Amino acid sequence: MIRSVRPSLVVIALAAACGGSQKQVEREQEPFACKDRSASYMVAKDISGDERGVLLDCADAGPRIKRWKTAHDGTHVEDAHNITPGEFEKTWREVDGTGWPNLRDCANGTLGKSDPVYQFDIHDDQNKSSFTCQTREVPYPYFDITNALDLAANQGRGQLGDDEPADAKALDKKDKQK
Repeated sequence: MIRSVRPSLVVIALAAACGGSQKQVEREQEPFACKDRSASYMVAKDISGDERGVLLDCADAGPRIKRWKTAHDGTHVEDAHNITPGEFEKTWREVDGTGWPNLRDCANGTLGKSDPVYQFDIHDDQNKSSFTCQTREVPYPYFDITNALDLAANQGRGQLGDDEPADAKALDKKDKQK
């Protein structure tokens, strides 16, 4: 009787172990039509560095998201990873909901000469649009684009690069020595 229980326990354990993998395989085999879609923003000269940005695209490597940052000292870090078709479609719906084909350079930013400049480039198989916004805080509806892309890019990921500038670290070290 013990012999007949053990094989059945092994079968149950193997079935349970494969269940998670099978669900992942099914999720990643979702039907997907790229339609030449791409959405990106890049900001220059903001508080986090000389440049940072996020790109959502599907033409080159399937559905993927890429984020990058170049610090004030020139250090460049980036992270690119594939995402499921469902994750791509969710993020695209959020970007598409802004009415991006009708957006132009923003007039409701802070527009200060020393403010960061956000460059947006979005296209699909029917439309293409590029526009900028010079501002410290990204206004609506441009914020909805940066927010959707940032959320998708950072999902399940750690901080990109060191979040504390070297001069701030030097001050912290100096304060600790007192």
